[in-house]
Parts: sequence; structure tokens; C-alpha cells
Amino acid sequence: MSVRTSLAGAVAAALAGSVIALGAGPASAAVDPDDTTFTPTTADLIGVGSDTSQHAIKLFADAWNNSGQAPVKFATFAATGGGTIPLPTAAINRPNGSGAGKALLYGSGNNTDIDLARSSSAQNAAETSAGLQSFPFALDTLVMAVSNTVPSNAPTSLTPADIVDIYQGTVTNWSQIDPARSGVIAPKIPQAGSGTRSFFTAQLKAMNGGVDVTLGAGVAEVQEHDDSQIKSNPNAIAPFSKGRAGLLGTTLRLETGWSADRALYNVVRGADLASPLIQGAFGEDGALCSTDVRPLIEAAGFQQLATPDHGGVCGSATQTATSNFTVNAQVVTSTALEASSPKAKAATLVATVTGSSAPSGTVDFFEGETEVASDVPLVSGQATAELTGVTVGSHTYTATFTPAEGSAFEPSTSDDSVVTVKTSAKVTESFPATVAKGKKAKGTVTVVGDGATATGTVKIKKGSKVLETATLKGGKATITLPKLAKGKNTLKAVYSGNSSVAGATKAFTIKQK
Repeated sequence: MSVRTSLAGAVAAALAGSVIALGAGPASAAVDPDDTTFTPTTADLIGVGSDTSQHAIKLFADAWNNSGQAPVKFATFAATGGGTIPLPTAAINRPNGSGAGKALLYGSGNNTDIDLARSSSAQNAAETSAGLQSFPFALDTLVMAVSNTVPSNAPTSLTPADIVDIYQGTVTNWSQIDPARSGVIAPKIPQAGSGTRSFFTAQLKAMNGGVDVTLGAGVAEVQEHDDSQIKSNPNAIAPFSKGRAGLLGTTLRLETGWSADRALYNVVRGADLASPLIQGAFGEDGALCSTDVRPLIEAAGFQQLATPDHGGVCGSATQTATSNFTVNAQVVTSTALEASSPKAKAATLVATVTGSSAPSGTVDFFEGETEVASDVPLVSGQATAELTGVTVGSHTYTATFTPAEGSAFEPSTSDDSVVTVKTSAKVTESFPATVAKGKKAKGTVTVVGDGATATGTVKIKKGSKVLETATLKGGKATITLPKLAKGKNTLKAVYSGNSSVAGATKAFTIKQK
């Protein structure tokens, strides 16, 4: 089993932990709630970099580490918090931002303890020349944010031209945009090396007709996605990740009129691109792009990108900016299996597949690695396999759902279902063929299991009516019947079976004088 296929339970645990991380802060020596709480070793996967995606990757790392199937631990350190971070070789100053994280992957800053850098912007020329590769995984939207803790003086909507004017310093008072408002504008921009800063300055250039915008003297540098310099200043404005803003509650108001979508990436060295560990974590078929992890990415405020199999680019390594923002719309399914042995040397397997909409596809049934029934179609959410000639005794089965080609459903596999396949039984009886007038028939019913002891009850039935019921002792039961109707009576001795012996019947007749 791979880490990708064992994430479901770990994801739930990581989501539960995210509430603690955001609310109460770290419960250990970690400086930031999005810091790993253990000191990694050289064998572990270690990531640093972007503030934007640090919470999403912390949730993923927690699920990875708790899956029970990960080949190594995954350590991730937040951009914020200051100080140093513990690494296997030696502690280093905390890398703050996408650029600072990527700088540790090549050139004079290369630190072999670091395996990946979180990034909220595409690679620059130097990073591409160094052979770095970026794995896109999530969609974020950059917007302009103003105070909501105190009422902002900004209008509720800003055009691209307004934003350019504010940041190049030609508009310095809100009254220049809306005469009904007033206040000296306090524009903010993330710190140098921030992926959000890099992305925003590129957007300013695009909004300015392809001409670089020289920042005005009033533009102040602040920590990326820190609301402390914005939320209580009615004139402050800053570019902000929509996802990150959502994690802060209601401290900020997000402007309408302009927004820009961008991908979030995990960046690795080109030499590590084919590593099974890197591909298993971040590749197209890796854990981070699996639908199981989608709730973690959404809990961090973003949308998971779709994989190439579904028209997207999640996990598809690139050295250029991603423009395909197709998101994962796959439907998660759950498969449950019930196995029973209704008759001797036979097993009935019923798989029930559920999802947020009715799944379509087929089910394969397995005993261990052996396929015992294949391509069984779903009918009203269930697939049934009737197995015959099954050896007597305990059997463990699983069911795997394969979605219909081109559908939006995710595959799923059931837990084990254990069933004891029953042996056959033979019923005999010793009732007299004829009973004198006024007398009652008395006889013994004997049930012999093939290699197993028959226990339980036997019934004597006439049609659907039960005449008598008795409990087997040593495989036998002596029964006195009530007076029968005059003439020929067609009867049946019915053994209902037990956990290891299948039911059986024996028909006989009694003539009542």
C-alpha cells in the first residue's frame, strides 16, 4: 500500500488538528503553528519557503506522517516566526518567502538538507537556468485587501488603473478615486523575495500595459499575509491571497474590481525530479494530487488542481508559469463489502458503492491477490458476485470499484470482509409411512454435516405451516407431530443451518388413517 492510498483517515486527523494550529498555537517547541514539531533527519523530506502555502503543506505533512505508509517523515517550516529552524546538519536562519526558499536549492546558497521550496510564483530566469522544477498543486487568487476591523476609507471596488495609480504614487488620497471618501492612502507590498510580491509586481506591469511600475515613495514593505499593518488602518491597502485572508476570519475586507488567479507550487532540484519519493509526494500520481488530500487544500483556503488525467496540471513538473487552472472536480466514492455463505460451498459477495452522486462503473472482487470475479457492473449502487465450488472454511474478500471511463468518480476499495463458507448437510427422518386412526406420528430427524457437526433447529412443515420445531442434540431430534389430516400428508423436514453447516431439507409423506 502506498501513502496515497492510506491518507483518508490521516486527512481527517490533520483537519481536526488544523483547528488547534490556527486557534491555540503550537503545543510544542515549534516557533510557528505551521512548523513541524520534530527535528528532521537527513532521510526525511524537508520543505521551506512561501508563506502563502505553508498551512496547506503543514496539513499535508501531518497527514503524510500519520498515514502509517510514508517511507520517510515530511518536515515543513513556516516562513513566519523568525529565528532559526533545526536541520539535520545545522540550524539555519528561517527562509522567509518563495525566493528565499528556492535560493536554498541551487548556487552559492545550496543547502542539501532542503529538498523542496514552497512557492506562490513561477520560476525566474536564474531558477530555471539552475534546473529547478515546479510541481503545481493548488489554485489561489490574489486580491486587494483593506481593513475590516475598523471601517476602511477605500471604495469597495478598484479598477486595475486605480491600483496602478496607487502603487506608482500618482493617486495618494481616496478622494481622488471617490470624492465621497477621504484619507491618505497607505499602500503596502510584501517583503523582497516573497512570491506574492513577485506575482503582484508582474500583475502591476500587465495592468500598466506591459510597462514596469516604479513603486511610489509611500509604498511600505510589510510581511506577506500579515494583517497587523492593515486591519486597524482605515487607509491601508495590500495585495493578499484570498485563501490566506479567509484563514484570518473577518479582519480584512477584500476589494472587488480586480483579481488574478495563480498556481501554488512545490519546487525541487532538477536532479531530484525522477526521485520516487518526490514523485510519490508531488507528482501526477502522488499523494498531494490525490482527491483524498483535497479537503486539506480546501481547509487552507485554496482549490486543488486537477491532474492531467482530468484535464489539469496537478503534479506535472514545469519551469514556466501555469495557466491551466482546471480544478479537481472528482467525486470521492466509498466501497463497502458484505460477504455471506447462503448455501454449501458457496459465497455471495455484495459490494455497495456510494458517493455524493450515484457512481457508475464496475467492481472486481478479490481473495488476497487472487481475482475471484471481475468487471461486475453496478446496478443501483451494488455489484453482486455469486461464487460456487468454494472450499469450506474461512475466506477473506475485498472489492475494488473502477469508475466508468470518462466519469468524475474516484476508485475505492473496501475493507476486508470475512465469511465462513459452509459445508453441506444431509437430512434423514424415521417417521412411519402410515399412522393408525387417532394416533400421532413420532420420528427422529437426523442431520449429518459434511465434516462438521450440525447444530441448531429443525422444523417439520406442511406447506408453509410449521407443525413442530425441535433442537438438535448430537445431530438428532425426536419429534411427535400433532394429529394429521386424514389421508396422505406431504411434509418436509427443514434444517435451517448454522455458522458452518448449510441448511438442508428432506421431503416425506405420512398417510393418516
